[in-house]
Amino acid sequence: MHIAGWQKVSLVDYPGKVACTLFTGGCNLRCPYCHNSELLEGPLPAQDIQEVLAYLDARKGILDGVVVSGGEPCLQPDLAAFLARLKEKDLLVKLDTNGCYPDLLGEILNRHLVDYVAMDWKNAPEDYALTVGREASPLEQVTGSLDKLLSGSVPFELRTTVVEQLHTERSFEKIRDYLEPLLAKKGKKIPAFYLQAFKDRDTVPFAGFTAPDKKSLERYAALLEPLADKVGLRGVQHNI
Repeated sequence: MHIAGWQKVSLVDYPGKVACTLFTGGCNLRCPYCHNSELLEGPLPAQDIQEVLAYLDARKGILDGVVVSGGEPCLQPDLAAFLARLKEKDLLVKLDTNGCYPDLLGEILNRHLVDYVAMDWKNAPEDYALTVGREASPLEQVTGSLDKLLSGSVPFELRTTVVEQLHTERSFEKIRDYLEPLLAKKGKKIPAFYLQAFKDRDTVPFAGFTAPDKKSLERYAALLEPLADKVGLRGVQHNI
């Protein structure tokens, strides 16, 4: 298990919980607005797994859980085994994923190795490849991962990082139009769908990206209300 970095205490990465966040190295996507681009490819630092596990043991009763983020955690060949080790410590486990590995996600869900999943939904179908920086769109795989989440019992959220140069009102109309029939077929709604305002920092690969204003984000969020039990904004003053 390649842990490239970690944040020992986080109050924001696991909703309502005090957590330790672990960042895995490597990702199959190249989103031009990525905040963690330093984790995409080598040479990457490697944290001592035993040190990480010892820290979790020492903070028993203080930490509620662990977030496994990235990069893309599902690239790690021993991810399921590592999640099982975390569960043995009686900690809540949250997985952050881009949704490109539905088979592994299905195994993780079936084995009850996580307590919460946050999955990215990057953009409208026709803009997915551009948004993730790849020639081929992974939308089929991401849709498969959503199907696994809807078929399971683990709480989850979808989230879209909104970039003014990549998203418009039409983007969210098309996301809604794509997801509505899938959800109707399942007879379910997405538990929560969050729009995250892009924030620039020095690790973002490309310059010039900005976030839409708050009113635009609220308008986009309103378009997604038919899809989810809760639609919220992050990175602005308050949730809708």
